[in-house]
Amino acid sequence: MKCGRSIKVNLDGEVETIETVASAVDFLQRWPLERRGHVYRSALSACAAAMTAQISEADAFKAFTGFARVTGILVSSTEPMMLDARPIQSRQPKVGRTIPK
Repeated sequence: MKCGRSIKVNLDGEVETIETVASAVDFLQRWPLERRGHVYRSALSACAAAMTAQISEADAFKAFTGFARVTGILVSSTEPMMLDARPIQSRQPKVGRTIPK
């Protein structure tokens, strides 16, 4: 099932469009064994979880996109990656609180 976006990745000079979690899993299974590190395992775990409906396909696709970016194979993204809005927390203590020692 398409998750509403696609990315292009380049492995060994061949550009491939990834549009589904299933195509991301297929790509990850072809990834060189000697390059399979913690980022690879995170992306594969996220995709496997999406295939069993444990997480959303959009979240798995974000994990795969992150993998592609970190490994340097991301060619382009047809849609900007939307990040969840989260409040920015200051490292300064709030007024009236003391800094723990």
